[in-house]
Amino acid sequence: MGFEHRYPKVEMHTGTHPRLGSGVAVWEFDELPEMLGPDCWAVVAARLLMSHNFEPGLAAMLEFIGRSARADRAWVLRFNHDLTTMRNTNEWCASGITSHVEDLQDVPVTMLGDMLLPLKEGQALAINDIELLGRGMRAMQREFRLQGIRSTLTVPVMAEEGLIALIGLDCTRQQRDWTESEVHALTQIAALIGVSRIEGAALTRERIAPETDALARLYLRSGHSARGVDPEDICAVEADGSGTMIHLASGETVPDDRPLRWWHSVLPAHLFLRTHRSAIANLRQVDRFQKRHRGQDLELVLKGTGHRSPVARAQAPELRRRLGV
Repeated sequence: MGFEHRYPKVEMHTGTHPRLGSGVAVWEFDELPEMLGPDCWAVVAARLLMSHNFEPGLAAMLEFIGRSARADRAWVLRFNHDLTTMRNTNEWCASGITSHVEDLQDVPVTMLGDMLLPLKEGQALAINDIELLGRGMRAMQREFRLQGIRSTLTVPVMAEEGLIALIGLDCTRQQRDWTESEVHALTQIAALIGVSRIEGAALTRERIAPETDALARLYLRSGHSARGVDPEDICAVEADGSGTMIHLASGETVPDDRPLRWWHSVLPAHLFLRTHRSAIANLRQVDRFQKRHRGQDLELVLKGTGHRSPVARAQAPELRRRLGV
């Protein structure tokens, strides 16, 4: 089925302009559009990717695409370096739609069934009705049903080494026939992701070191968006109202909806220490332990980011022992 897109009302002023002269029509939008048609998606997606670091840009882009397409979910799935496993790393969900970003983690690519070959060849797959899938798609059909998906659009992200990721849209509340313009727009966006560069490095298949592979990936949740991170990449978690702020090794600070006590219960104890009633620190990411400038209060300075995280005096002995200072 087709989906209408709402455009803004336009107020047009014509006639003599005091500086531009006669015969000049001045067009002014009353408001920015809430929904943009598929022909505009790639332009906005490129702006979002270029104006942010890759991961926050990707999250903003997924939300934009999901809302503009009136989809129920927008997601990115990435492959490991030898294209044998895959995992869902980013997800946006519409209000009232359940999240499944943590369900597909390091699963064999064989689960894709007959989808894999055309995706490896760079072909987009518009599944209008999951109930009509063939026998070679039984595993994915079961997964679609578990997630309540009725229609899904899956587009490959290609790079020099071939297939590196997938980007897609799901519809759960009603069946949908994807249009040519929607498929074309998402294909353009997949191409943008494939060539996006952050600090000179292209997005590639994931390589996971053996020593970090055992640590389960954690998911940052803010509003309707979710994003996966490795625990080692979290430098500090600090309370922020009813939620938290997550300080990452990349220098990003990302909000999360869950309280500090939740993070204290899930972060691996051999890496993290509750250093203050309002903070948890990754001890491998500590640059130095010091007194605050012009005061007696203690703080940690994190590697790379330079962020200063508070330390309670009661925690200082344990912190010194763990740091070996």
